[in-house]
Amino acid sequence: MIRRSPCLAYCLVTAGGLLAQIQVVPSQTVPPRPVPAAPSAPVPATPPPATAQPAAGGQVDAAFGGIEAPATPTSPVSSTTLFDRATAIVPPNRLPIVDRYVKELAVASPEAERANLTTITVTPDGRVETTPAKSEDVDILMRALRSIQAAPQPPGLTREAAVDTGTDEPSVHGVQAESVIGQDTRTQITATTSYPYRTIGRIAVGCTGTLVGPRHVLTAGHCVYNIDNNQWYSNLDFSPGQNGNTKPYGTIGWKRAISVTGWTQSHLRDYDYAMIILNQDAGNNNGWLGYGWQNPMPTYNVNINGYPGDKPSGTMWHAFCQLQIIQTFRLYYACDTFGGMSGSAVYVLKSDQSRTIYGIHAYGVDATNLNGATRITESVFNKIKGWKATY
Repeated sequence: MIRRSPCLAYCLVTAGGLLAQIQVVPSQTVPPRPVPAAPSAPVPATPPPATAQPAAGGQVDAAFGGIEAPATPTSPVSSTTLFDRATAIVPPNRLPIVDRYVKELAVASPEAERANLTTITVTPDGRVETTPAKSEDVDILMRALRSIQAAPQPPGLTREAAVDTGTDEPSVHGVQAESVIGQDTRTQITATTSYPYRTIGRIAVGCTGTLVGPRHVLTAGHCVYNIDNNQWYSNLDFSPGQNGNTKPYGTIGWKRAISVTGWTQSHLRDYDYAMIILNQDAGNNNGWLGYGWQNPMPTYNVNINGYPGDKPSGTMWHAFCQLQIIQTFRLYYACDTFGGMSGSAVYVLKSDQSRTIYGIHAYGVDATNLNGATRITESVFNKIKGWKATY
């Protein structure tokens, strides 16, 4: 069963329509688990012309990308108004998150999306900078907004059957299973100094993050910026490989937090992603995970590791399951999760032992009866790669 989280998302399917057309597929590789069906949705509007469809393909970041446009600095802001010094994030179900539906997406303007794609950063001393979006990233996003992703054909009848759909992380010393209510399929990871677990860490404010570069920690937007009071969280120190009270690599301070104004100003769920820049290059020792985008997205089996709040404090837990619903901007799955796992990487382990992050876990069970992630689209991929190159 799905472990219900206090971090409940807003309903995604309403009488007004869908956030985006979804693809729903039956379970394949993972042993069957009871997953309630997603609610029926209204018939979508006539799809746009083929020229409006986003380009098929994908990328995986294996190197630094181009530098973004020069940042516009501001004078330091008073820390009493800029920062939220809470030791725990506000759960998403208590945040004024804005959802957009198909009709709204169809009329979104390039000017508005350019503003939403603006990079905004803050340093611990209160210096805020903004960087305008690149024109090519706005064009990529507009193609995605103008399209409705088609559902895949049944597995076994198309080339998807030949795709490496991913596998579970192999068992390592110290892994043990535990049941809470019904069948909780999460397993505890105690060998946290093994790869890839040493790339994953606990963020002091009560979230999870993953190294995607030497000092670059990928996480959710609501883990760095509180849209309820429009303040940045200040407790963003990172403890990679934390195992209970043991922190084998210590706690590393942060020197910059990054998100986009689509989250910090517009409060849009589609922009709930962020990065923390550490003041040490922990990844040169611990390694990091790759990330990528892919369209169309196969029905991958995904791994999620994080620090759930319903388990002993500071312990890392692992979940594995198959993608159930794929939306233009989100991924849904039946993996067991709980508050504290926000920001966890949703990644695929392939037969060649490569690991690629395709989503950022952000929300608990909603109207789909599934847990969900912010999908790494082509525009999100370009943002992350640009942040790595710049910071």
